[in-house]
Amino acid sequence: MTGPNGKVRDGVILCGVFTVLIASLFTPLSILTIWFLPLPFFLYTAKHSWPSAVPPAAVIGVLTLILLHPLWMIGVVFAAATGMVMGAFYRSSSSSGTDVVLAGMVAGAAVLLLGLAAAQYGFGVLAEFQRLWQEQWDLVAEMVQNSVPDASVPPLPPLAAVLPLFLAVLTVPTVLLSVWAGRKLLIRFGFPDKRLPPFHRWRFPRSFLFYYLVSCVAALLFDAESWAYSFFAGSFMILDILFAVQGLSFLSFLLHRKGMSRGWLWFAVLALFIPPAAFLLLVLGILDVGTRWRERLERKR
Repeated sequence: MTGPNGKVRDGVILCGVFTVLIASLFTPLSILTIWFLPLPFFLYTAKHSWPSAVPPAAVIGVLTLILLHPLWMIGVVFAAATGMVMGAFYRSSSSSGTDVVLAGMVAGAAVLLLGLAAAQYGFGVLAEFQRLWQEQWDLVAEMVQNSVPDASVPPLPPLAAVLPLFLAVLTVPTVLLSVWAGRKLLIRFGFPDKRLPPFHRWRFPRSFLFYYLVSCVAALLFDAESWAYSFFAGSFMILDILFAVQGLSFLSFLLHRKGMSRGWLWFAVLALFIPPAAFLLLVLGILDVGTRWRERLERKR
């Protein structure tokens, strides 16, 4: 049922399921349920379109402001925006599973960045996070020095340097798990199966090269002690990881092309822990994204 009654019914279900997910965050189940917050919005939007998902999202937002601290709105907006964007892309006949995942990651990361900026402006949360971060680091340093008196503990990295990694850790598993679970349910509703391609066919957008260059140049322009430097340096680190993954995908492509077992890929994974080999893997990933190397190899088959 996709008429007005069906939308209202599904909207009520959305609000109920999301409320249960939020309530579960106050229990030990949070270690599991936190990764599926966008799922109700994803399913509803795929069935009814994103404008139809706005009223239920507004109701949940109002209830959140009444019952919880305003900072919880960051989580609500993150879940709603990420789920609605993924659902809209899944609903589109011209989009692929890769489009759904990438759109969700971009939307989720953007909302978290804006939410952190708003929380810093309104509540100074980053300063509080920095204080807690320092306390935990000092506690760990004390434990290490008590256990190994001669051990040296590195200085605390700036919070801005780990923020991009923090955003990635929150966004990437949330999007992947929500799409995985939502796809299985949507197939039962008669929607097409949209999934990520096999690993040997992964190709990150060429725009990643632009972001990589911007992060590199920006890190050089700002003072090493500034938040901007730490943030762009952290972004540069995440892109390093993504290009290394792209390098692994290219090696998987070569193994698949030669008809060899993908078990050989584990040797390349181990190479990530060897700096020279990891750098070569990074370069391989950059070349794979920025060139048509694969296409030329395919034509030679």
